Amino acid sequence: MKQGDMTRDVLDTNLEQLETILHQLLSTIEKGREEIYGIADIARAEWTRINTDLMELKNETTSTIAEVELCERDERLARTRLAEVSRDFSLYTEEDIKAAYETAQALQVRLSALREKERQLRKRRDELERHLRHVERVVREAEALIDRVGMILKMLQGNVGVITGHLEESYKKQQLGIWIIQAQEEERRRISRELHDGPAQNLANIVMRLELMERLWDQDIERVRRELSDLKQIVRQNLTDIRRVIFDLRPMALDDLGLVPAIKRYLADYGEKYGLAIDFLFFGEERRLDLAREVAIFRLVQEAVTNVRKHAMTGRAQIKLEMAPEKVTVVVKDNGRGFDVNRVREQKGERLGLLGMEERVGLLGGKLHVQSAIGQGTRVIIEVPVRQEGDEDEQSKGFDRR
Repeated sequence: MKQGDMTRDVLDTNLEQLETILHQLLSTIEKGREEIYGIADIARAEWTRINTDLMELKNETTSTIAEVELCERDERLARTRLAEVSRDFSLYTEEDIKAAYETAQALQVRLSALREKERQLRKRRDELERHLRHVERVVREAEALIDRVGMILKMLQGNVGVITGHLEESYKKQQLGIWIIQAQEEERRRISRELHDGPAQNLANIVMRLELMERLWDQDIERVRRELSDLKQIVRQNLTDIRRVIFDLRPMALDDLGLVPAIKRYLADYGEKYGLAIDFLFFGEERRLDLAREVAIFRLVQEAVTNVRKHAMTGRAQIKLEMAPEKVTVVVKDNGRGFDVNRVREQKGERLGLLGMEERVGLLGGKLHVQSAIGQGTRVIIEVPVRQEGDEDEQSKGFDRR
């Protein structure tokens, strides 16, 4: 399994686990909100009960205070009466004095009991008022918490897709990095193979033949002349191979002449090398683009033509390039075997280079459309927006054209 596939599998698993966790979190929050609703309802009922008890207690306290005041008045009058009958025994009988004393004493006992009752009622009233304020605060905080939890719940419910989307976007960036590394390594292997099979072998052959000529120099000068003639052809071929490798690494025509001539030359060399008949059509006004777009469009054409050669199973292709004021459009068309676009996009793997092309076009703010069906060929449409002169950003100005 390739590194990209493994990364994709891990991401898919992580996304599924994250979605499960998020849904569990939403369920837990929803249950928590219901529990808070229950707490708020209980607190409201408790507040109502306490408020009712407090009103009754306040009424009873007010009534007791009135009773205390009346009893205090009666007790003062009873003490005055007792003092009066006690001063003059000649005017009052023993029964009158005893009755006054008993009345005063009874009123004192009743007054003491009423005052204790008042004290207890006031204490109970103060406790209920404090409890009522506490319950009222619980109700307010529960209602505020319900509102906050409801808002959080709505935000999470509305952003589950956004969260997973951010992870998916992070994967795409990571996958782009992996793709770039894989492309670089593949390019290094290709260059190494071409240098080994071409120039390196030829140079080794040249060294051997030079050694042979060195031994034959005094023995067979005509043989040396023929060897030199052959060596000139080998050196010319070697030079051609090296120039081709250099062109693949960095087409100098792209710097010197521009995008259209560089593509024309590349398609001519590529078609001759692989026996692929490529028709190139250009529309619009030929002009230079910013560095990033010229290199990107050139590489996209390279990738598309490579896909035709590797996968289309056909000997002919057509490339159309149109330069409009606002965008550059490239259409790569072949009449090959075609493929199921949706099925290929769902496959894990190289995806016929579509992933790399999509990422490269996306970096430029463009669009990639692929139209194909089994047995009906393939049509790849690339649209890249063009910046007007002076609109280049710093990234484009400092783009390393490699």
